Amino acid sequence: MKPIFFAWTRSFWLATLVVLTMLFQGPVDILYSVGELLSIFLPWTGQTIGSKLETFAPIVLVFLAMQQRSGTARPYTLDPTATD
Repeated sequence: MKPIFFAWTRSFWLATLVVLTMLFQGPVDILYSVGELLSIFLPWTGQTIGSKLETFAPIVLVFLAMQQRSGTARPYTLDPTATD
């Protein structure tokens, strides 16, 4: 199996997004907006849902990044010319 340049993979960018979310508290306005939309259908306020989403967003992104590398993943390389 041919190696792939690490920065071309979804798992790299999802892991980067996790780190940025944890360092800079992520796109908080978006999470609270989603919370307001969900509060229409759920018995909690938008503020409560938004705070829970803010807490769990990095964890969900970590699982998503790990899932992207599961199975028969191609090995990483530092050579940027290594594509398909």
